[in-house]
Amino acid sequence: MTSLFKNILRASAIVPVMAICTPAFAADQWQVKTDDSDIEFAGTQLGADFEGEFNKFTADIVFSPDDLAGSKVSVLIDIASVNTENADRDSQIISADWFDVAQWPTAKFETKSFREIAPGQYEATADLTIRDVTKEVVLPFTLEIEGNEAEAEGTVTIKRTDFGVGQGQWSDTSQVGDDVTIRIDIDATRS
Repeated sequence: MTSLFKNILRASAIVPVMAICTPAFAADQWQVKTDDSDIEFAGTQLGADFEGEFNKFTADIVFSPDDLAGSKVSVLIDIASVNTENADRDSQIISADWFDVAQWPTAKFETKSFREIAPGQYEATADLTIRDVTKEVVLPFTLEIEGNEAEAEGTVTIKRTDFGVGQGQWSDTSQVGDDVTIRIDIDATRS
């Protein structure tokens, strides 16, 4: 066997081993700072604006601007943690006519893809599940990363009736408006 042929055989054996042993670039894991992060919403009731927030949620975030294809976010929101600073409204929100937390205690936001639209500005295409309805939404957001700290802010408007939020008499949007604006402000630390 010639030495050239031996070298080719060695190289053909080494290259696949190197490919297996070399780690692929992967998106970073992020831990949400729940005390510094908010999921808020705004709507209208009897023509007046009101706001609220969900005080409890969990998020699994794997994200890198350099690996958008490998990035993913999954958020579970505890609907019973709603706070609109109005006890009557809060008790109605979790009732069967609205979110029905007895059957569906959480809402879920799960990304399908990300797209950079400008430096530091992105769009997340995601499935949003509320009650037993899943709809695709596009969430535009800004992202600032400094060292191991990140802050993302974004806003998306949905129609509550698309998700069955507001049953019976409440499906009429004259008393409680159909449009609900959801705002996220997430602070996270790189794991």
